[in-house]
Amino acid sequence: MKKQFLVVGALAVTLALPLAACGGTPAATGDDGGSDAPAASEDGGFDAVDAYWGQWRGSVEITGTTVYGTAGGSENMLDLNLAEDGTCTVEPLEAHADLPTDSGTWEGTESEITLHLETAGDVVLTVTGSAKCEGDAHAFGIADFDTINFDFYG
Repeated sequence: MKKQFLVVGALAVTLALPLAACGGTPAATGDDGGSDAPAASEDGGFDAVDAYWGQWRGSVEITGTTVYGTAGGSENMLDLNLAEDGTCTVEPLEAHADLPTDSGTWEGTESEITLHLETAGDVVLTVTGSAKCEGDAHAFGIADFDTINFDFYG
């Protein structure tokens, strides 16, 4: 009985540890300590690379009718990879391989990420929150949806 109590206690302590104590790191926090404040460069100005580089997952909001009423959710469509060197790639997920692949360069401000893509041209994504942005779904070859939402993925 004592052994079971110790095992249950150890499990409870382990589950109560914060993610960072277990070696994890919060997504897209940069070096700003995890706050929602924009990333700052060494000279005190905004640093787009620190704030935005990495992999972003693009999805569209979907709704449908079920026997229980209207249901909603999101459908993952593509990955947007923003590299530290200012290059970027757009890669559709396997389930949406019919979407175009594209590449180019990117730049960012505190409120926007601008993609300069070879095929699609300039695409502006509006930053909507910490590790979130949105843009025109048509610019990525997605028909029947107006907006694509991006979340920092890793």
